[in-house]
Amino acid sequence: MQNYKFLNHIVFWNIFFAIICIPTAGKLIDVMGIPLSISIYYFPFVYIFGDILTEVYGYAVARRVLWYCIVAQVLTIAVFEFVISYPPSAIMTNNQSYVDVLSAAPRLVLFGTLAMFAGDIANNYVLARMKVWTDGRYISARFVTSTLCGQMVNTAVFYIFGLWRMIPNRVLTKSIVVASLTKVSVELLLLPVTLKVSLWLKRIENVDYFDEGTNFNPLKF
Repeated sequence: MQNYKFLNHIVFWNIFFAIICIPTAGKLIDVMGIPLSISIYYFPFVYIFGDILTEVYGYAVARRVLWYCIVAQVLTIAVFEFVISYPPSAIMTNNQSYVDVLSAAPRLVLFGTLAMFAGDIANNYVLARMKVWTDGRYISARFVTSTLCGQMVNTAVFYIFGLWRMIPNRVLTKSIVVASLTKVSVELLLLPVTLKVSLWLKRIENVDYFDEGTNFNPLKF
């Protein structure tokens, strides 16, 4: 990772959105009568930044940032566990509220991290490969296709395992489909901005990376 001017800013926001999903993803809301995690409204930004990172700086940089997000989530959980286990003040009457919310975080992070890892790798891999195959053309189609692949993988893993028993089995499939389409819709609405930012970064950073000969091993740091 070279000393690019704006790369650190993107890394910061990517990690920010990855972390805020930890204590909030367990809150369920109804969309068209289907229970969904409230994170459908802001988790798409993780994939938007992943698209920008892969498109501008390349798959390897996006993969390293993904590992940064995972480490940040694990450290956040360590703090949550400390908060849960530490004895509260005698005057604190609502400690159980903290326990109820934060105690769900390890499970959400475990499967949320697996979901984010699998979905992000799928998203970045498809985008990087398509960029080479299309010789850098059809950027909108590449963003949409990679997003659809990544979000479907992410949502399926997280909803099946992370939200197990929280969402009834009878509506689980509908929840996965509606959540995936909702998150993709958010990214489609922001697609013009994503395209402009990507093109602007390419010009300012003087980089437009093509992943030719890249090692796509997702476990490589």
